[in-house]
Amino acid sequence: MSRLFHFDQADLGYPSHRVLRDLSFGVDERDFIGIVGPNGAGKSTLVKTMLGLLPLCAGCMEWPGGRPTIGYVPQREQIDPIWPMRVRDMLQFTLTALEPPHWRRRGEDERVAEVMQTAEIDALADQTLDTLSGGEMQRLLLARALVVEPQVLLLDEPTAAMDLFATERFMNLIARLHRDQQVTIMLVTHDLQSLAGRATTVGILSHGTLHHGPTAEMLSAERLSEVYGHQVEVHRQNDQLFIAMQGLENGGQR
Repeated sequence: MSRLFHFDQADLGYPSHRVLRDLSFGVDERDFIGIVGPNGAGKSTLVKTMLGLLPLCAGCMEWPGGRPTIGYVPQREQIDPIWPMRVRDMLQFTLTALEPPHWRRRGEDERVAEVMQTAEIDALADQTLDTLSGGEMQRLLLARALVVEPQVLLLDEPTAAMDLFATERFMNLIARLHRDQQVTIMLVTHDLQSLAGRATTVGILSHGTLHHGPTAEMLSAERLSEVYGHQVEVHRQNDQLFIAMQGLENGGQR
């Protein structure tokens, strides 16, 4: 696989405050990288930089094959419930916005139907947005990202407000896209367990920098204990990862 992009001694952040320093890592085409780290570690800064919303403070970021099309899935999106837009309308609007005014691209309807099926929302095509559950809305946002035929899918904590069933369904969709359509996945998440058996590599943001390596190596008890500042126990069964963090009030698992 060829290199998709890489940072070389890059500082990320703002003129008055550099959030991440001396980043030197790269991602290959068709990789599935999970980005994890404590609150305030710089995950949002990394996402904004990847999207071109923040310039580098220092160093460089290179796309050897040219900057690819990036499909972006946010954590959530505020949509006015009074706006009577259907699921299919939102996807159609996204495609239309990419083309010159009043110009309809041949195959547009077919593309909308295709991404609705891929995101498992084809049965919701004629529902208005205000009737969707949280999980359904996130699958719609995934379909909106896919409608532009991205080479890279960048997801910013997309399952943060989902229950366990909706999270598993969404993550299985992402894994299927990676496997079947060979889309490069960059997933920012707090859900460490969802990365096991899916992500090929993991980047851990900690203390102003990023440590990157194979998933099994990065999601080890030693690494996670160091990053989160608590004793972490990691247990694996088949492709399932169970993480227990000591010091939580209910002895809870994450």
